[in-house]
Amino acid sequence: MNIKLIAIGKTDNKNLIALIADYSKRLGFYIKFEFEVIPDLKKVKTYRKPNKKIRKESLF
Repeated sequence: MNIKLIAIGKTDNKNLIALIADYSKRLGFYIKFEFEVIPDLKKVKTYRKPNKKIRKESLF
């Protein structure tokens, strides 16, 4: 079983960072656990949109 926890925005709270590290360590003994932080879009100066073009396909 894999668990991936995704958080929006980075925290500066040292206590919360320590708790997340402890939680990750404890879960690591039982299952594969991954913690990922994605940037908050309000604070990101440059945001790249994917260059993939979406095809519109007919359903009929």
